[in-house]
Amino acid sequence: MTTDIRTDGHPIATRVWTKGGPVDSELLPGEEIAVIHERQEASIGEPGAMALLGFATGTFVIAYVLSGWVPMTTLPATLPPVLIFAGVAQFIGGLVAFRRENAFAGTAFCAFGANNVVVSTYLFMQIKGTIPTTPGSADLKMLGLELFCFAYIALMLGIVAMRLNVAFVAILLTLCAGFALTGVANFLGAGISPTWGHIGGYLLVASAACAAYTATAMVLNSTWERSLLPLVSLAPRRR
Repeated sequence: MTTDIRTDGHPIATRVWTKGGPVDSELLPGEEIAVIHERQEASIGEPGAMALLGFATGTFVIAYVLSGWVPMTTLPATLPPVLIFAGVAQFIGGLVAFRRENAFAGTAFCAFGANNVVVSTYLFMQIKGTIPTTPGSADLKMLGLELFCFAYIALMLGIVAMRLNVAFVAILLTLCAGFALTGVANFLGAGISPTWGHIGGYLLVASAACAAYTATAMVLNSTWERSLLPLVSLAPRRR
């Protein structure tokens, strides 16, 4: 979409809305900006499937513990996949998405990749005894506050995704609810109210499953060059 930015009734620049955000130019016409944007996308590989698989793996292993299927004492064993694959690798995928001028994917992958690094740091500090694990402690409430912040980020991105894709909406809204409920569990203390954490864990498993499906569809459809696994688009048709 192209609009003119005006001052005192006179156009001073052309604004072109791209997936990377608005581009204001006094020299380049809108069509040329759009061509540059598409060339950028075509010259760099799509990082979405890899980043989504990292997200799915890290979210699932954490949720497997939070759901109560195994004891909470096994949580430290989730550190390697959460830190390396769901954290660092997903964050790198976000940087590549920004390089492709995709603000939505870049924001999502960098934010949740960084979140997994933060969660891994919390777990490591708990293992070392720097942060107490006493239910309802002020330190665990800080982790709950962090989870509330990322619940908001997931909600915001989920609303944005309503213009993009049904799969992204499902991933982000279940993630929002899962973060919020596990945040409540940290505020109340998992030992005081384990049900909140368990329900949050189930929602995180659902989010991971949606992400795994989406990543599979992206790779499969791209390789076979046809829609073998459907991804329902919510993007408005261009006139």
